[in-house]
Amino acid sequence: MEIYEILDAVESVKSREEKMEVLVNNDCLALRDILKINFDSNLTIHVSKKLSWTPSVAPTNSLKDITKFLVPLSKGNVEQDRADASFVALLESVHPMDAQILTEAVAGKLKVKGLTSKLIKGVWGERIIS
Repeated sequence: MEIYEILDAVESVKSREEKMEVLVNNDCLALRDILKINFDSNLTIHVSKKLSWTPSVAPTNSLKDITKFLVPLSKGNVEQDRADASFVALLESVHPMDAQILTEAVAGKLKVKGLTSKLIKGVWGERIIS
């Protein structure tokens, strides 16, 4: 499943336990990365707030394959223009729904019904969000 499909599945179930089960059954580093980016106030991806990008018609990557490329952007030591260009290239290489999820997570505005930092800590413990 792609990340947007996992988050859709989380949103579609009703109980906290079901949401936790969806997360556990679809556990992957990219999902954890996206949730950490969104919910961890100590983590910042250093890109401009307003970036324009073109949704991919034929994605060449999965969000699961590209989150590792966000690490240099989280350190803040990449020139801003280069960081923005790299981020846009990542967005334009994945499914548009996953690109939207990534942009919302980077802004700290990813909203999925019932998905909270408390739920995430219940699944993975304190190690995912400080």
